[in-house]
Amino acid sequence: MIRSFTKSYERLLLGLFALGPMLGIVYLERFQNSALRFESHAIHEMAIGVAILQGGLVATVTWRCYKASGETFLYWLALGFLGFTLVYLPHGVFTRFAHHNIWFFLLYGPMSRIVMCGLLFCGLLTYGRPSESQEQRKGGKALLVWTAIFLTIDLIVGILAWSPIAGNPLVRMILEGGALALAIAGIVLLLARRIQSPLMTIYAMSLAIFAQSSVSFFYGRPWNHQWWLAHLIFAAGFLLLSFGVVRAFHTTRAFSAVYSQEEMMQQLAQAKKQTEIALQQVQHINHELQRLAATDPLTGAANRRHFEERIQAEISRTQRQDFSLSVLAMDLDHFKSINDRYGHPAGDEVLKAFVTGIRGELRPVDLVGRFGGEEFMVLLPDPADNSAFFVAERLRQLVEQMQVNVDEGILQVTVSIGVAQYGEDGTTPEELFRAADRRLYQAKLQGRNQVLASKTSTCPTQSPVDIE
Repeated sequence: MIRSFTKSYERLLLGLFALGPMLGIVYLERFQNSALRFESHAIHEMAIGVAILQGGLVATVTWRCYKASGETFLYWLALGFLGFTLVYLPHGVFTRFAHHNIWFFLLYGPMSRIVMCGLLFCGLLTYGRPSESQEQRKGGKALLVWTAIFLTIDLIVGILAWSPIAGNPLVRMILEGGALALAIAGIVLLLARRIQSPLMTIYAMSLAIFAQSSVSFFYGRPWNHQWWLAHLIFAAGFLLLSFGVVRAFHTTRAFSAVYSQEEMMQQLAQAKKQTEIALQQVQHINHELQRLAATDPLTGAANRRHFEERIQAEISRTQRQDFSLSVLAMDLDHFKSINDRYGHPAGDEVLKAFVTGIRGELRPVDLVGRFGGEEFMVLLPDPADNSAFFVAERLRQLVEQMQVNVDEGILQVTVSIGVAQYGEDGTTPEELFRAADRRLYQAKLQGRNQVLASKTSTCPTQSPVDIE
């Protein structure tokens, strides 16, 4: 609600600023005597001189923006400033000849506004087009051609000023009307295309002010207050438009790429959101890469490197906090015969089913690692009340009852397990691995499908043989 109201209020303020000169025009027309005059050639020449210098400067800046950005709109805008400067120049030069030929003095003003507004309108037609490449951008030759065109227009206006029709009111009406029509056409085009960038808002306001200066010139007579006001109104529009050019020059050097604070915040928020999404994707990819680097690709169990890193970390934790730690060495019985008889695809299915099955019986903190073809290790950090032997026996029974569906039918396997206990069997990963492997080997020799551990690691109801 508040946002909608403030947006409407903002548009109202812009409209009031753009149409503000009309108040001065109406006031002078209704309440001032049009016969009152202030004729000062020196002030007029000084004002025109400042306008010419400013026009040349802004034309140069705009041309540099065009060369930097390749924005076609800026090409026409630069020509508009250049055309105004060259066509308006005689209006100041011939100030002191006003008493000899008033039309030679007057007609250059409206013609300069026609040239400027016409080129500004051409620029609007190209607004939003893709920027030109370095090879496509016009150079000094194009400026020379246009300079020749503008000087030719000066010559035509001079000839017209000395012709018998120069004093016909229709001539001045056509010139001022042409400038007014082109300015209004530009505003209509801006509204129709809904171009609302900050600099283009300035552009629209400048066109509105140019249009009002033409209205003021309609009512004004040389040297009266309305005529001076018309000059001030046009100067205000020119200054406003030049401000937009300078803003473009000091920022992006492109009219279409200079944003308001609100638009900048919106773009910043959007960029931040895209960055966050990209970071999340990178993090996901990194996590996936870490997982792949630590995982056996066939079974999903930890690979040997990751398992060894994890057991070293658990040993350090056990030393600090006096926890228990056990390792199970597991080997599938007669696995080679499965590969030989049913093929490696069937053996792969058995391995995957084996890892999936035992994982379901373990805690999240436990870790299954693949050390070889059918050789696995299980890390049991702090088995608490459940001894490592009891866990190993439960896993052995699970595998014994497991059925694996393969193309050739249903396969059943068994597993032999050796158990090692931190402290009792060693305090390093290598010592624990060797102890678990020795008991695994002994379990194989004693007939397979059994668990062997030290006597102190066994469940009270069990009596396994200690091979040591």
